[in-house]
Amino acid sequence: MKKRMFFTILGLVIVFGGIFGYKWFVAMKTQEFFANQQAPTQTVTATEARKDTWQPAVSAVGSLSAVQGVDITAEIGGKVVKVAVADGAEVDKGQLLVQLDADGLRAELRGARAEARLAELELERQKRLRKQQANSEADVDRAASQLEQARAQADRVRADLEKKSIEAPFAGRLGILGVDEGQFVDVGSPIVTLQTLDPINVDFTVPQQELARVTTGLQIKAHADAYEGDEFSGEVTAISPKVNQQTRNVPVRGRMPNPDGKLRPGMFVDVAVELPEQHGVITLPQTAITYNPYGDSVFVINESNNDAGETELTVERKFIRTGATRGDQVEIVKGLEPGVRVVTSGQLKLRNGSRVKIDNSVEPTNDPSPELGNG
Repeated sequence: MKKRMFFTILGLVIVFGGIFGYKWFVAMKTQEFFANQQAPTQTVTATEARKDTWQPAVSAVGSLSAVQGVDITAEIGGKVVKVAVADGAEVDKGQLLVQLDADGLRAELRGARAEARLAELELERQKRLRKQQANSEADVDRAASQLEQARAQADRVRADLEKKSIEAPFAGRLGILGVDEGQFVDVGSPIVTLQTLDPINVDFTVPQQELARVTTGLQIKAHADAYEGDEFSGEVTAISPKVNQQTRNVPVRGRMPNPDGKLRPGMFVDVAVELPEQHGVITLPQTAITYNPYGDSVFVINESNNDAGETELTVERKFIRTGATRGDQVEIVKGLEPGVRVVTSGQLKLRNGSRVKIDNSVEPTNDPSPELGNG
């Protein structure tokens, strides 16, 4: 009985040992096969890091404003008797825009002038009497004071009369008139807006860290959504001496010629302040760079010969330090020399030592200025 049990157990051990041994042998051979198997060659695009001369720029969004602009309002009330201009007209300085009824003030002015003339005659009479010792010095002074009051009243009426003629304070383009003939306007009633369009100001802000690079006289380029493809040029004319405490930005003003009047006050434009050229900048397309919290890196392509004497391309990850950007390009400040080939697409399937082949039939974009203001 015991001998039979022993042989049964021994048989089970032999059977299960054979099974487990076979599985271990298969697993070992499989692991050995994959360990010796080379990873497949990956297809990538590549380019060389190159030295370039940049025209860097500081980008911003600006708002246009007139060099001279005002909303003309009535300084005195009255009925509109004449509208002398049309909507949107170009006007000269001093040109009549709207005439208000002034008959009452003209009559009042004639009366004020008569009062002044009478006061002048009274002063002359008092002076003659004074020479004859027939009156006192106080009578002469009183007459002189009355003359001044009469003249001041005439001047006030004359000033009010001039306000009845609403004129352009400077040359420019009118907006849409807000009054019609026969309409009564009160003091402060809006008449029309007047804007000088050529030249035109562009106001924007730059970060405080750019303050040392942005100076008056630098060229600016701008474009507006309303005129796609058109570029407007000008220069920086003023930089605020004060930094905004909330945003830490610095207000900047530029001025641009606008002979066609395309640009209008209140429009938004994309602005680029052109900084002095940078020479010898090493650049790469943005797609070549892998951005990580622990550091930015690229895959550099190395060339070598394998055991069969064939040329083989492999990649090596290198960490770099990036600088400014311009369009699709990035400045490489440290970690890369010009002329080195770098992978520009296909990095997700790569690791150190991966074999690659280059196919640049479809390359990523590498435009230094795909749109105005990149920099």
